[in-house]
Amino acid sequence: MAGFDERDTLFSRMELHAGSPQYDDYYRRNPERKARDDAFRAIQTEFPDTIALRSMIDATFSLLEKMRPLARGMAASERCKVSPEEGTALLQACAESYGAVLFGTAQLGDACFYSTRGRGDEYGQPVEVPGKQGIVFAVTMNPEEIAEAPNPRAAAEVVNGYMRVAVIGLVVAETIRQWGWNASCTMDGRADVVWPVAARFAGLGSIGRSGLLLTDDYGPCVRLGAVLTDMPLSRTPRKPCTASNLCLTCKKCAVMCPAKAIDDTISDKGQFGKVDDDACFAKWKEYGTDCGLCIANCPLTRKSFND
Repeated sequence: MAGFDERDTLFSRMELHAGSPQYDDYYRRNPERKARDDAFRAIQTEFPDTIALRSMIDATFSLLEKMRPLARGMAASERCKVSPEEGTALLQACAESYGAVLFGTAQLGDACFYSTRGRGDEYGQPVEVPGKQGIVFAVTMNPEEIAEAPNPRAAAEVVNGYMRVAVIGLVVAETIRQWGWNASCTMDGRADVVWPVAARFAGLGSIGRSGLLLTDDYGPCVRLGAVLTDMPLSRTPRKPCTASNLCLTCKKCAVMCPAKAIDDTISDKGQFGKVDDDACFAKWKEYGTDCGLCIANCPLTRKSFND
């Protein structure tokens, strides 16, 4: 499948251990990244005063890891008679009942997908999906907690969002399988799709200067989830999303980024520059937690806080 190689993402690279076959494979093919990645892995930042909160964050990630096998499963042998329109409406109602504030469906393009897996036991395996019909949804994060960035309180709110979209995705995927169709859930640590790109395809928002999805009502202060299926679904209504228009003149995220990882320029074609993921992650390692200042300082996040 065409798409992005998940092995190149920072989170995949940080799972590599020196001496492992995966480590040797990756840096044989990408020797220019080895020195900096090894330096990242060597940084150990400790903050004893937040150990209880950090343990809670780790516990949530641990539980998410145990839930990942549920992302896939066998479809029922008999198919339920449900039309694309009815099925879409039922799945949207289901997602919203579990806390989704945005929901969209679309036939996803190749740009939305990973091509090769980069994490866990599936490292190096091709990404195989049950279908390119995408169901993408979002939950909001509490802007008051995100405003604490880069305090671990903001990181706790982020992992809370990961858990909530995982539950929604698992329920939606299992429902589809019970209806007799194939479905898989994209959740933390097990990605079929690049969330912001898939969300843009599904009409949830647009990509901003920070590289994050921007939504009109919540800005970038959301967590995304997705389900892929071969079940025919109706396309959800689209409405124009103007959120990223703010980025054309606003440079707040770039100005406030302590790593200077966000490009403050725009090309002649109106395209934002590439975010320097390595510089961003270096600041995470320095802080010993997520940064999140780009989300916290976005005027659209602050608007949702004021609302």
